[in-house]
Amino acid sequence: MRTFLQNVAKDILAKHGAENLADIAVVFPNKRASLFLNHALYEETGHTVWSPSYFTISDLFRNHSSLVVADQIDLVFRLYKAYVKLTGSDEPLDHFFSWGQLMLSDFDDLDKNLVDADKLFISLEAWQEMRDFSFLSDQQRQSLENFFGKVETDTVLQQRFNDIWKNLGPLYHAFRDDLRREGLAYEGMLYRDVVERKVSDFRFKHYVFVGFNLLQKVERRLFLQLKDAGMAEFYWDYDTYFMSGNHEAGRYIRRYIDRLPNELSSGRASEGIDTDSIYDNLSKKKDITYVSAPTEDIQARYVTTWLRSLGDVVKTNPRSVAIVLCDERLLQNVIHCLPETVGEVNITTGYPLSATPAATLVGVLLAMRLQGLCKDGKTYRLAYVSQVLCHPYAKYISEDIPLIYDDINTHKTFFPTVQRLVDNRDEAARRVFTPVSPSLQGRDLIVDLLQWLADILKLTGVGSRAEEDPLMHESIFRMYTIINRLKEVFAKTQVDCATVLLQRLLSQLIDSTSVPFHGEPALGIQVMGVLETRNLDFDHVLMLSCNEGNMPKGVNDASFIPHSLRKGYEMTTVENKVAIYSYYFHSLLQRAADVTMTFNNAADDGKQGEMSRFMLQFMVESGQAQHIRRLTLQSGQSVSPVMRVPIMKSGTVARRLRDIKSLSPSAINRYLRCPLMFYYSTVCQLREADDEDQEIDNVIFGNIFHRAAELIYEDLSDNGKRPVTAEMIDSLVKEKVKIEMFLDQAFSEKLFKVERPGYRPRYNGLQLLNRNVLLIYIRRLLRIDKANAPFDIIALEKDFYNDFSFEVNGMRRAIRLGGQVDRLDRIGRQLRVVDYKTGRPLASSAPSVEEIFNPDYVDSKHTVYYLQSFLYSDIISRSHEAQEAYGLGGDPVAPALLFIRQAKDETYNPILKVKDPGQEGKRKATFSEVNDIASVHDSFAHDLGALLADIFDEEKPFEPTAHKDRCDTCVFKDICG
Repeated sequence: MRTFLQNVAKDILAKHGAENLADIAVVFPNKRASLFLNHALYEETGHTVWSPSYFTISDLFRNHSSLVVADQIDLVFRLYKAYVKLTGSDEPLDHFFSWGQLMLSDFDDLDKNLVDADKLFISLEAWQEMRDFSFLSDQQRQSLENFFGKVETDTVLQQRFNDIWKNLGPLYHAFRDDLRREGLAYEGMLYRDVVERKVSDFRFKHYVFVGFNLLQKVERRLFLQLKDAGMAEFYWDYDTYFMSGNHEAGRYIRRYIDRLPNELSSGRASEGIDTDSIYDNLSKKKDITYVSAPTEDIQARYVTTWLRSLGDVVKTNPRSVAIVLCDERLLQNVIHCLPETVGEVNITTGYPLSATPAATLVGVLLAMRLQGLCKDGKTYRLAYVSQVLCHPYAKYISEDIPLIYDDINTHKTFFPTVQRLVDNRDEAARRVFTPVSPSLQGRDLIVDLLQWLADILKLTGVGSRAEEDPLMHESIFRMYTIINRLKEVFAKTQVDCATVLLQRLLSQLIDSTSVPFHGEPALGIQVMGVLETRNLDFDHVLMLSCNEGNMPKGVNDASFIPHSLRKGYEMTTVENKVAIYSYYFHSLLQRAADVTMTFNNAADDGKQGEMSRFMLQFMVESGQAQHIRRLTLQSGQSVSPVMRVPIMKSGTVARRLRDIKSLSPSAINRYLRCPLMFYYSTVCQLREADDEDQEIDNVIFGNIFHRAAELIYEDLSDNGKRPVTAEMIDSLVKEKVKIEMFLDQAFSEKLFKVERPGYRPRYNGLQLLNRNVLLIYIRRLLRIDKANAPFDIIALEKDFYNDFSFEVNGMRRAIRLGGQVDRLDRIGRQLRVVDYKTGRPLASSAPSVEEIFNPDYVDSKHTVYYLQSFLYSDIISRSHEAQEAYGLGGDPVAPALLFIRQAKDETYNPILKVKDPGQEGKRKATFSEVNDIASVHDSFAHDLGALLADIFDEEKPFEPTAHKDRCDTCVFKDICG
């Protein structure tokens, strides 16, 4: 297949010669097509040539006007000032803003279509006397009420709306005059200025207009002016299929082609160009498939299946393949679903800025300042602070961020004070948490907030310079640019406004911004939005989410100018927009060999999902000429799995891995559960944000129990100075008040975050239920311990660490292992490392030492508990530091897990058992208590070393777990895929 642009390139070269291309300006509706035409020119000549100059239609107009198109937000602000000056209205800017955008859109369309404004607004006055207000939709009526405030009757609403109409004409002229005085314009005003002044200083000999469809009147006038001067040539892209009759896809080209003749038409095209092969393609047999699916996600996953169905084409001719997103929100899912076998991919739409951490950072910062700061201005709500501290970019802002997180996580209150957050912290951390002056209001407050956000983004950019992540750096820069752009607009305006407007504008700008992917645009598979497909041809096309509402894009006629007047004055209407999308749709099918279109058939708001009207139209019109296959994908159907991509241990990842100096048993267990979980939590140091909820989850429940047990045994043992006897335990059990006192203190510290002695918490009903359960558990612990009395308490909630040496890739490496031990006690000559567990009991079948390190047994045999208990016991047994500090005397150390729910009577023994060696294949295995960790040290240390070597082996990537059910509860499942 020869593409439209290949034929354009051949014709331009034949008519002008390669040596004269520098005298030509090629004008496209959008920028992307120029890259493909350049490629076609190179292919046609076979050597490097001096390319033409390329412009978009917007560039062409702007290059011939002394006016400058102002920022859209700035334009609405200026329009508001003109409106207030003209009407004396006291409507606040945040109420006016959406209506201002609508007015600006109307003025822009009016000028682009060269409407006589005075005549139009006289016509509008005739509408003012109308009594029927039913032409407004419910949404428009609601918007009006939001603008004017609550109104009691339609008559009042109508009168207020008519008041705006009466002022539209004077406002249009006053606004344009204000802009012109400052050398500014909106786009339509600038376009109109160019054609009405009949600009003649066009510096190129020839202007070649390629691939246009609907032309605004200003564009038509400019095209005709250049044509009449003998300076313009036109290349239209169409198919005879939709050029005949009244087909909407060809409506506008049919209208223009006589006065703006096609250079590729019969009789005008250069020798060797077959006009029929260019313009008669939709009637040819094609492989067309309609695919219905119940979700957008299933459509995205179908990408993998579709690409594989193309076979070698993906590798041998990837430029012939296009994935078109009718709903660009599918981009993230599609990226995840591209198979590893795909080579180069060019994503023309760019990555949505709203989906980047840079955007969420601004969101959580602004939420912390506007919603998280209490009225006293001295205290924050914990949930908002935690969202900032746990953000993946927070560590780049300040080195103190992890310290602040650790501080409030260890001693947190539900309302941390500003002083606590900033005291003894670096300048960057103080900048984050220091509130603005309470005297700032309105515009001044907004400008200060934007400067604050800009400062933090700058700190983030500087702190992340060492990261080899182009998307990170580009998204931070784009976000920083948006913030500064807004700051300049607000700083210049003299209008007062509320912070709600700032949030709305930020959201609009972020949603409309994308981060470009760098690469060679003319190479590889193309992933693109509908608008980027203009003038481009592909052999193999997949159109995703081709639903009614996406194709055509949800068009509306929101305007102050009624539809009948817009149509009468040849302004843009809904019909125009639908015809344009019909052209885009049929152009995509035009030269393709096979086209697959997916659509969502699920019900939404009681309405069944529908395929695009253009799909139905093509199915009916093509009749028997085209055989259209119909496929249905079911929910849960394994079209293709979402790929959880392994993380290679190179570059930044390798550097971070080498920087790890210590590991806890929890970190090692995360690796066994899923290496990617270890990567996100330990290597990237991502954390789940803390919950502000004051109720008791499993973690807090366990923490309260641990603290209560610590307080009890500190008291019974006099901080380890005396043995704990059965009589002491009996005496305490009889003193119900004393046990409750210890439990209340634990609640105060671990739930309410109050460390004041004698503080008595006020419990709600659910908290009282948990307190009663904990009282039962504490008494059960005391009963079990009484059976083992007397015993000595050696340490409670203390840290134990030891260096562990292992070999990785032929090199020795040491790492510090350890963590906090719940309790170390001695019964006779036996040391026990006791780990309290308030959760579900162990599985009935104990693992062997080897099975402790087998990822398959993490859930079924609770091997994570064994690994932690064995590791702590081995550290204490072999640590000279611990032996000397606590006078352990080399006594045997036994690992013990005390499951409170399982400990029903005095016979309960918490010392762990392991499966004896050589039990493989036996129907009934035997088990032995580990009364001395030294008895299993060799095998445990060997397997631990192998696991650590696995973690730190830079040749082995972090792979996703094979147990996909673990992903359901993983906090990283959204970013992992």
